[in-house]
Amino acid sequence: MAVPATFWTRADVAAALSGQDAGALLRLLRQYTGASQHKIGAAIDMAQPHVSAIMSGKRQVTALRSWQRIADGLSMPNEPRRALGLAHSEAIYLRGQTRGNASMPKSGDLWSAPRTLQDIAEMTLKDLMKRRDALAVGGALFVGSTLTETLQHWLLPGSHLVGPHRGTLGESELQRIEAATAELRHWDDRWRMGIRRKAVVGQLSEVGELIETPQPPTVQSRLFVVMAELSKIIAAMSYDAGDHPTAQQYYTASLRAVHQAGREHRLYGVGVLADMSRQMLDVNRPQDALEISRLALDGARACPAPAPVLAILRTREGWSYARMGLTEAYHRTVAQAEDLLGEGTEDDLPTWARNFDHAELSGVVGARYRDLASQLDDRVAKREHARLSAVYIKQALRLRDPSKNRNRAFDLVGLGRTYLLLDEPEEAARNIREAASIERTLGSGRVRRRLNDWHKESAAYHRNPAVAEVRGELSNTLLAEQSNLKELT
Repeated sequence: MAVPATFWTRADVAAALSGQDAGALLRLLRQYTGASQHKIGAAIDMAQPHVSAIMSGKRQVTALRSWQRIADGLSMPNEPRRALGLAHSEAIYLRGQTRGNASMPKSGDLWSAPRTLQDIAEMTLKDLMKRRDALAVGGALFVGSTLTETLQHWLLPGSHLVGPHRGTLGESELQRIEAATAELRHWDDRWRMGIRRKAVVGQLSEVGELIETPQPPTVQSRLFVVMAELSKIIAAMSYDAGDHPTAQQYYTASLRAVHQAGREHRLYGVGVLADMSRQMLDVNRPQDALEISRLALDGARACPAPAPVLAILRTREGWSYARMGLTEAYHRTVAQAEDLLGEGTEDDLPTWARNFDHAELSGVVGARYRDLASQLDDRVAKREHARLSAVYIKQALRLRDPSKNRNRAFDLVGLGRTYLLLDEPEEAARNIREAASIERTLGSGRVRRRLNDWHKESAAYHRNPAVAEVRGELSNTLLAEQSNLKELT
């Protein structure tokens, strides 16, 4: 049963767990998720009358094995399990979702054109019909070899739809579809979640219906590219909202669609893999991110890709090394990325790679120096890495296009977190206040999650007046709004 991660962080839920009150826990579960007694019973392997008796207080749960069954059935994360005195789960919990030994579908036709269309049609239908359930599409986040072995198939030759070409899609209509999709690429500068997201899902569904009628090969290829782009846009929206399972489903759908478009579009698939690698870093799976970035590098070399595209992939690789604390490997890949970015021009780049410039590279490098600093015990080395982090992030802020508000917000939050490591709480608070003022115009879930990271890290400075003031503002505004939004979804 999918339970939102925010459920386990509520004070009343924590009280029910610490008191080992199963009745209170199940009542809260029904109150906040709307799950019926039948659904709860199916999840925890108990008959509905038994669940009803527990919720009414007529029966108590005292046996350890019964609590274990409840924890497993509700995909309970490890921290609440500790409150019950249970052992940690062997499954991996991410954002309230789990995927233990289960696997992605591995049938031979997963990467075929008919199967790709069928799966995208089912995804969009679920999404349009059940969007009020924030986890309706993705269900669970796949990690480890389950994910990477599946993605390896994107380099295999694609198949084509069979049958007579009955499509009647004209060139002007096809161009309008492509133009509309190009406009949607910039959703993050202007739009938020909600009805606009549904509009993109609806567009993807309609394009899928067009391809179901076999088109001439050139038209079919262009429609698959449109499907890939729309799927990637929806994935980015879901990722920004923190719905990683759904984002992963749509990223994979994008990769499968571009796989059908033909080898000449393989470079777009490299961009999708770069995004999937970044997602794995966001959920703290650096080894998976490293494997995906290497898979992307294999595809990029086969294209061959322009040097700045390789620079993007090297930053993903370096990011993974930094998260793993591999300092020398990180320095090596950063140097490679800096050299590669100096080659080529924007004209050589695919659309998805044109936002990666020296400002973006400086921001990424600075943030990774902060990652390394936070893992070091040596005070001198820790301060030196934090100092380099501040230098690079300040450089990113100087170089940023003024219209790139979300990137600027990320830089400011990163600098605020770095100033905490440098023991400069007033500067940290000043940068965070500026980032928060930008975020109020964006509505970006990713920016809010980074602000929340600072809020947690700044707890040690809660007596500092400047920090205390900003922490209070965040608690009462942006972070409170984010918590309320999660509960509603």
